[in-house]
Amino acid sequence: MAASYHRSRSTYTVLLLFLTAVVILALFNEPLLVSRVQTVSLGSQNKNKKPKFSFPDFNRYRHTRTLSAEQFGLEHPDGRAIIVGDTHGMNRSLHDLLSTLSYDPRKDTLFLAGDILAKSSEAGSLAILDFLSQRQLGECYPDIEPKFPGIASAPGALNDAKCRSVYAVRGNHDQMIVQWRAWREWFEPLQLTFPSPDLYPRRFHVPTLSSFTSTQSTSYNAGPPVGTGSQFLALIESEWLRDRSADPGGSSADPEEWVEVTRKRASGTWRAEWWKRIPRPGKGRLSKDWMMFGDHYWIARDMKPEHARFLFSLPLVIHVPSEHFFLVHAGLLPSDPRRPSDDKRQPLAHLPSSDDITPHEEDAQYDYTLLNVGPQQGVIHSEGAGSSASANFTDNEIEEMRAIQERAVLHDVPHNRDPWVVLNIRGVRKSGKATRRSHKGKHWAKIWNGQMKRCAGFVDDATAQEGGERSGDGEAALSRLFLTDDAQSKDKSDGEDDDSLLRCYPSTVVYGHAASRDLDVRRWTVGLDTGCLYGRRLTSLVLQGRHHHSESPTRTAPTDEDDDEGEDEDEDESSDEEEDELNEHANDGPLGDVNSRFASVAGGSVVSRRRKPKTWTRPVRFGDKGSHLDAKLVSVKCPKAEAFAGP
Repeated sequence: MAASYHRSRSTYTVLLLFLTAVVILALFNEPLLVSRVQTVSLGSQNKNKKPKFSFPDFNRYRHTRTLSAEQFGLEHPDGRAIIVGDTHGMNRSLHDLLSTLSYDPRKDTLFLAGDILAKSSEAGSLAILDFLSQRQLGECYPDIEPKFPGIASAPGALNDAKCRSVYAVRGNHDQMIVQWRAWREWFEPLQLTFPSPDLYPRRFHVPTLSSFTSTQSTSYNAGPPVGTGSQFLALIESEWLRDRSADPGGSSADPEEWVEVTRKRASGTWRAEWWKRIPRPGKGRLSKDWMMFGDHYWIARDMKPEHARFLFSLPLVIHVPSEHFFLVHAGLLPSDPRRPSDDKRQPLAHLPSSDDITPHEEDAQYDYTLLNVGPQQGVIHSEGAGSSASANFTDNEIEEMRAIQERAVLHDVPHNRDPWVVLNIRGVRKSGKATRRSHKGKHWAKIWNGQMKRCAGFVDDATAQEGGERSGDGEAALSRLFLTDDAQSKDKSDGEDDDSLLRCYPSTVVYGHAASRDLDVRRWTVGLDTGCLYGRRLTSLVLQGRHHHSESPTRTAPTDEDDDEGEDEDEDESSDEEEDELNEHANDGPLGDVNSRFASVAGGSVVSRRRKPKTWTRPVRFGDKGSHLDAKLVSVKCPKAEAFAGP
């Protein structure tokens, strides 16, 4: 019995040793066996549902940057604030404009209205980033060569002066680059552990995308795994570039289609673990986000660390309380469009106070996540300032209260705390929702101007209710006379049917984004996107205090000087985000002459047919009536950009 037991045990031992030897030999002679096991394992995990991954926040939003009068740059007798419209990587045109302006970084403060990058060449975008990041670091070189050397600074003058800062707001295209760059900084150092690469056969040839069919997914050769995010990006980037070169007219030429097909084919392999960590394209109003291998992706990949720091530092809104001025890419709203403009909860419908900015229960009714906007600290110092009991305020108190009210506009209107709205708005639908479609809803600038012209100052309750018409109401009458022009107060072009007074002082918004509207100058808004990307113009708004004595040559009207391109009439082109052309009149409002002479509005309603000069300058009004600022528009001709072709 015992002998039989020992014999049986010996047999099992020998059998176990034999099987072990077989497995070991199989591993040495058939390394793909492990690959098959890994493929089945991963496939069984993700077969019935798409892999999901909880991403960190890559938006890096900063809502508002508030600038002092000193930072704004007009304290110096010869200092100017130069605000430039959408450049879209048109580096040559930007430098042409700055040269025309004889831009001096030691005296002038440069601002950009967003969409600084993308849609033209990658080299142009990177060159602009290089220039701006150097200026932000205080490096004033290389100098811009002025077009009018006679008005340049004398040799050696101001050489030791500190370079003034450069300020900008984010545009919707800049934001997409921010997202990709922040994602890369998170993704590239990631490490995933897979079985040793030595156990996988080397891939000397990888089939192109066009050679795949959906029935071949089970035989897809994922190749040896890579262990870091940077290695995986290098792998798929090289594969896409190879496929695009091999089949330039096929599906590989469309990066969106290539990414989607390649992502699906990776299901059940080690690659799927990496693809889970690459965001999918957005949906709905975010449908333009996360398009892999587009120009935003490559700019984000190739920019320098200092470029990224510059982009990450850009706010959505710049507020200059001393000049009652906002700089934003797309637009702002003066009130919540879901309720009447004279509702007491609206920021312009009541006297501002230092405790005005508080969390609102209505935020929960807004469909999207809102950013926090902190209160303006230390603004009201006088006892009783902001109280509705009295309307007898000193000039200093009024200035302080205006700053609080302007800050309240950013906070109390939920749309102004929605990053997508600030970056994309063009109109407002009847429902109160913002839209980026040019032909839908009412243009936000009309809403802004319509309510600004109703501002009557910080009047008391009785005056506001009676509309400022009662006899002896000196303050309301003086406020209205000071704040508006006769022509503006009679103008109905802004579509504001309500003539009731609002308890506010007006403020000005400068913006870009709306290329199809071209130059859009109204009393309290200035739209500067004049379609440089499409071979039209790059335009700047130049502000300077009236204590200066300008010696710069100025042309106040267009001429045909040096223009031998008779066929170069402004084209009625618009970006791919502006699905339909506008049918608006550019000469709305008291500044219609500026629009009708210098703007090209889609639809051609008032487009001037005279030949456009390469450079023109035109004075405009800016700020309060009687403002201490001189303002002018300066524009240069742009070459038409080539379509972005990728690396």
